[in-house]
Amino acid sequence: MNQDAVAKALLGMAEALRTQDPPKLKMAIKCARSTLSMEISDEMKAICNLQLGKLLFFYTDNFELAKNHLQCAYDKMSAMGTFYTRDKMNAISMLADLHIHYQQWPLTSIKATIRHEITTTRGFPALSNKLMFQLIELMKIDKDVEGAIEMCQLAINSSHADPKMELYFRIAKTLVTYQLMHEEPDISDVTRIGSMIKVMENSTTSDKAHLECIKDFYVCTKLAYMFYEGKSRTSRQLLRQIQKSQTSGETKIHGIRWLGEPSITLLACVMNQICALVQSNTDRVEKYYHLVIKHADEIIFKSTRSPQEPGVVRCINMIKMTTLEMMACCNVLACRPQKTLHNVRDMLEWSNRTSGPLLTRYFTPHIHYILGLQCCYFRQHENAENHFRAAMKKLHKEDITAHNTMALLNLNLAITYLNQLKMADYYEVSENLTAPKISSCSQMLKNNVKLLSAFFAYITNKLNECKLLSHEVLDDSKAEDFFRLHGLGLLLLSLVTDVDEKGVRPTVDWSKKSHDHVVILFSHSLYEKILLAAGYDPKSELMKMVVSEQLASRRMLSVENLTPLVANMPASKLLQWFDGDPFKLLPRDETVL
Repeated sequence: MNQDAVAKALLGMAEALRTQDPPKLKMAIKCARSTLSMEISDEMKAICNLQLGKLLFFYTDNFELAKNHLQCAYDKMSAMGTFYTRDKMNAISMLADLHIHYQQWPLTSIKATIRHEITTTRGFPALSNKLMFQLIELMKIDKDVEGAIEMCQLAINSSHADPKMELYFRIAKTLVTYQLMHEEPDISDVTRIGSMIKVMENSTTSDKAHLECIKDFYVCTKLAYMFYEGKSRTSRQLLRQIQKSQTSGETKIHGIRWLGEPSITLLACVMNQICALVQSNTDRVEKYYHLVIKHADEIIFKSTRSPQEPGVVRCINMIKMTTLEMMACCNVLACRPQKTLHNVRDMLEWSNRTSGPLLTRYFTPHIHYILGLQCCYFRQHENAENHFRAAMKKLHKEDITAHNTMALLNLNLAITYLNQLKMADYYEVSENLTAPKISSCSQMLKNNVKLLSAFFAYITNKLNECKLLSHEVLDDSKAEDFFRLHGLGLLLLSLVTDVDEKGVRPTVDWSKKSHDHVVILFSHSLYEKILLAAGYDPKSELMKMVVSEQLASRRMLSVENLTPLVANMPASKLLQWFDGDPFKLLPRDETVL
């Protein structure tokens, strides 16, 4: 038996080990790796490198080694004629996934290689379409707006014979517009997508299940932009649409699929959670939090047994981290610091356990932001400042949402300085929040900057300006149901002009639902003054309730109440973590997941 035959036998053994139940992956990788120590032909070397690269790609965290073997396979197959075209395209597709989902290497070479394959290779439309999607994604990572739009248009033009793929690429073009340009797509593009969907819905030959998947992609693309902008009220119809589209079982789809039904159901849950957070409905946030964590863990567990594409795994990991972050923010407002620190610890643990650097890179600034908020409630102002600055330092400036996140951190740092009347520091930070510098940020952030400006105007005795800005905040927040922002704007307005019972009563009512003790305290205090001025009996049941809520929230907000809640928690040391390895502050045997 020659060496090539032995290598084939070893690859067969590796595949048998991989498909066992349970799989023996380490042994499978050893078998595949051993083939490369043999004297085999270049053709066999290409095949062995591809198989070993695939095993490392799907089943290990050794991305560098996977990349090297896949690159070797691609280079060798490129010189071996058309027989290996499919394998060669699979190799470059996996290399593209590694560059997209782990972002550890320069993108110039992989983009050029994919473009070459797209323009020169024929006969494998599904793989060519996948490579076009991957090239668009790589250009988005590079923030190459022109290149991404150009690639979308090229893909659209090459897909006229396949309406479903044309639709996918047209929707991808709107996604580029939303993510990189932060604006609505051209009306003609939207009209064209709508007309194509209608034609397919009326067609007797169209794949209905696949069409529903494409529609989900379109709706979620639009929803993501609406949530970025803070369009809570106007997103509700689309949110209901994505909920109704979910079914109980996985449907069979031929061709490219955006997300499987379990994943898209999970995405719908987290979008509902975002909507609930914006509307200050803490109980609803917590309800979806438990649902998302349960189902995300189930999907992640299954992915360890049956390989998933990195994009799907990354999506689920991002969803899990996002829901932990939202729950942590709600726990800060509800004066539950012990639960906040549990959420933070879970975020650190999960990003540390999960393959690749992206979760840690993306969410570390968010973790510092949460810890900064919590320090504000402990009146640890210096620690809060340090956390916000640490978040700015660790923020990856090339991320798509980095500009908005940086503005949010500057906003919170400015509020922290203003609360302490550190005016020189406030002026320095507020320079980063001028209208030109936040022009490309979300409308929600701009509204919060407007509230900060109103607060500053009040402190500096510019009462007319404070009144004007407060009214603008109320109008903006009422339009999209930003209940907390509306409540804070109303309370600030009450400092410079009279507010009646009709105006403050809604804030009093929803503040209890939000468990936001800052707003509960101040809204009930204002409500008490209005009722007393209107002649209400201080001993009436209504007045007793108002006073009782004030006292309860004042007690909850007191440092004397908050500090003992975390006094014996090892995770409380994270409040002093600003740099370095956070796990050095924590006992390694503590398990929270």
